[in-house]
Amino acid sequence: MKRYFRKLAFLLLMGTYGHASAVVDCTGTVTNLSLQLDAGATLTLALSGGPSFTYLCDFNGSRNGVPAVVCRTIYATLIAAKLTGKKVLMRFYDYATCDAVPAWANAGTVGWTQLLLD
Repeated sequence: MKRYFRKLAFLLLMGTYGHASAVVDCTGTVTNLSLQLDAGATLTLALSGGPSFTYLCDFNGSRNGVPAVVCRTIYATLIAAKLTGKKVLMRFYDYATCDAVPAWANAGTVGWTQLLLD
């Protein structure tokens, strides 16, 4: 009987870990970087290999949990990557693949860990 409960507890714990949010690191060169000229000033990004035209953040607000000041820093760094042809790595916390990050919609929770890669 004890063995049964141990197995059940183990399976329940494994099930809990198995349902954690997906995280994907997308690496590529910047193929499109645009800034919408609206009230939010939304930064849109496309990388080779995905994602394509996803909304990262706003210059005048907080989109996807990214403060405006951080959004401006991301923009400046992504421009440098685009101009130098360097790769970047962007982390998306709500998707399992880079292609799953939606186009022309919010990227969800984002992070960026490496920029201007060789």
